[in-house]
Amino acid sequence: MASELDQIKARLADLEKRHSACSSSKSKLQGQLEAKKQELVELKEEIEAAGYNPRQLKQAMETAKKDLVAKMDEFERNLVEVEQAIASFENK
Repeated sequence: MASELDQIKARLADLEKRHSACSSSKSKLQGQLEAKKQELVELKEEIEAAGYNPRQLKQAMETAKKDLVAKMDEFERNLVEVEQAIASFENK
């Protein structure tokens, strides 16, 4: 009978220890979750401060990319004109 009671006590102690470990892990994970949520809020605010809508970042990126490529194309055309003008002066 005492052996059975000892087994129950040992099992209860093990369960309490495991529950405590789980509670500790849960608290740690909740802290990490809150930190990540705060990072997301700060990132959203940073995106908005830069003048972008966080829900439309992909579209804004595509627009910016197209604008950049168009400006690079225009710059290249102007550069070719300058190179040709310089070449015509050097060949005289």
